[in-house]
Amino acid sequence: MDQLGVTKVENVRLRRNFSATEHTGTLHLTVHHLIFKCAAREPGQGHEPGQGHEPEQELWLGYPLIHSAQLMRPPRLLARRDGLAHTRGEVTAWAEQARVDIRSHHFVFLTLRCSDVRQLYAAYATIKRLTCVGRIERLYAFSYRGPETDTDAEAEAGGWRLYDARREFERMGVGRADRRGGGAWRLTASNDAYALCATYPRVLAVPARISDTTLTYAAAYRSKRRLPVLSYLHGNGASVTRASQPMVGLKQARSVQDEKLVEAIVASAEPGGVAPRFDTERVHVIIDARPTTNAVVNRAVGAGSENMDHYRRCRKVYLGIDNIHVMREALARLVDALGSFSEAGGGEGGGEGVVARLQRTRGDWLRHIGNIVVGVRTIVETVLGGRHVLVHCSDGWDRTAQLTGLAQLCLDPYYRTARGFAVLVEKEWMAFGHQFTLRCGHLGHADKFRVGRVRAKGNGDGGDGGGDDDGGEGEAGGQDAAAEAGEAPPAAYDLLQAGSTMFGRFASRALRGVQSRITSAIQAASDNLDDSDDLDPFAEFAELQPGYVAPSDPSSSSGGGFRLGRARHDHETSPVFQQFLDCVFQLSVQHPAMFEFNEAFLLDLFYHVHAAQFGSFLGNSMRERCAFSRRTASVWAWMFRHKGAFAESPYANALYLADPATETQHVITPDPAFLQYWTAMFSGHDPAGLHGDPGSGDPGSGDPSGGDPISALQK
Repeated sequence: MDQLGVTKVENVRLRRNFSATEHTGTLHLTVHHLIFKCAAREPGQGHEPGQGHEPEQELWLGYPLIHSAQLMRPPRLLARRDGLAHTRGEVTAWAEQARVDIRSHHFVFLTLRCSDVRQLYAAYATIKRLTCVGRIERLYAFSYRGPETDTDAEAEAGGWRLYDARREFERMGVGRADRRGGGAWRLTASNDAYALCATYPRVLAVPARISDTTLTYAAAYRSKRRLPVLSYLHGNGASVTRASQPMVGLKQARSVQDEKLVEAIVASAEPGGVAPRFDTERVHVIIDARPTTNAVVNRAVGAGSENMDHYRRCRKVYLGIDNIHVMREALARLVDALGSFSEAGGGEGGGEGVVARLQRTRGDWLRHIGNIVVGVRTIVETVLGGRHVLVHCSDGWDRTAQLTGLAQLCLDPYYRTARGFAVLVEKEWMAFGHQFTLRCGHLGHADKFRVGRVRAKGNGDGGDGGGDDDGGEGEAGGQDAAAEAGEAPPAAYDLLQAGSTMFGRFASRALRGVQSRITSAIQAASDNLDDSDDLDPFAEFAELQPGYVAPSDPSSSSGGGFRLGRARHDHETSPVFQQFLDCVFQLSVQHPAMFEFNEAFLLDLFYHVHAAQFGSFLGNSMRERCAFSRRTASVWAWMFRHKGAFAESPYANALYLADPATETQHVITPDPAFLQYWTAMFSGHDPAGLHGDPGSGDPGSGDPSGGDPISALQK
């Protein structure tokens, strides 16, 4: 409770997803949620007469869902040119220009305004403190008590015990002599205490003729000790294994144990698990998900990629899938384009440039999705040909999980059922150590909370200078504002443009670019400075902003006003799991009758990955999750909370063919040429669109249209 600087702000105006409709209500800030309650509308204002007051509408937003926020302060309030003091109306109009812009991970955009600007400042500071928590135990999952079941059978079916590694590998045929290739594999407990690899699960499937001692030496040759282990065993004996990059380095280091391990993997489908002595045909595939340049550059830090001279019967394929930083920037550009498109009224007010930018960023995002799908297709075709595939990227927990998970989704119809998909996510993502807390930013990042200033359109009298951060200066005050920002006088351009030579034109463009960068830097620095030089309009009208401390007040230890600390940028967040779900959506569109679950199932799962309401997606390894699994609820208990057959659930796909007519329908092949933009994901989906009453937990009872009315998020 010590983090709650302010708990309630009255008369807050909210806009959602850049809608033209503005809701006025009360903002409540609790320990785990931002709650906005709209005032009930009177009869005759949007609903049938005679029904009394409309029930209050609520919006619940958990703090972990907040991706970033920006406090836009009012423009600088300059002294009036006539020397007179500002009127009450001028100060009020000036203060109401402030706003807080919030962007969530599930693409809900909120804009908050309040006439009490200092209350708005305090609310922003509180939201920042409650979002950037620092410790995982402060997340909502450790306070939430979900629909956990009482019986062991129900808990096993829908909770933490839904996935059992031994049972799943036995289902594939590991250790079974009656299954082709099954007898060549065994389960090992060498990682039971996480001594072999801290980020791998306790139970691993490895070639039967490889001893635990050899595994220990092989692990030392791989990044983070993530040695090659079995991920999936197909019915024809072909396998999909996963690992991390080898520690080759500039000296081209090699490991005989790692080479023997890979050799045993590719020979697992041969009689007796032994490869033919004189068979040198390179038919099996080692997939490096990275671009070739990235793999080569990593040699400088002691890593790299396999030297294929030492791996018999294998060839290497580079997929060219970009790293987490490129994916993060691609998503950021797409979100920025979505915001510009929405603010421009669907492109009508922004011209062709806004539409072109949106189309370009959509294409970039789909290009990355297409690269992943191409890699999945390569794996599927290789396995169907009876050949083995070893997949790795850098550390083997991002791009590797995408590829192995999607490949199994295509190869095994069990994973296309709802519970099978849950098992797949548990196995490939959670058990094999995907860093959900780092990649999703569950603990928040202070650097994503910024302070800016609304630019004044005119500074003539200082009181009516409305505008926004993207707007330019008005004619009356443009020159003064340019001088304040440090801009060069127009005469400098006239001098350069007067020359007709190519040098003159080049210098003109160069000076424009340099000046633009300098001006942006000055403006950014100016926006983050204290307001010690600004006029203090509240000194005369203190009753307009109760609780405000003047900057010159010596009794204030903080110096008054409003300040925010800075923090280093965290480079570990990336939409890795979001891309996986996007690819699953693409497969479901291409093969609509092959999936038991529907789009709503994927959208709700995407929401809960970021909401931190359940412990399933917290932590950065299975070892960490085991420490708090008893203290948090499982997301699968929520997703499978409906009694009866799954076909009766709102998540069921009505087109699903439970028993395909032919064997060939058991395997689906992705088509990278047929991809579409996932509109529902980027349109601000949350379970609120499916839940009329936040406490009812009944998907489908609300309005799924995603319209403007405020909906109640899950509590």
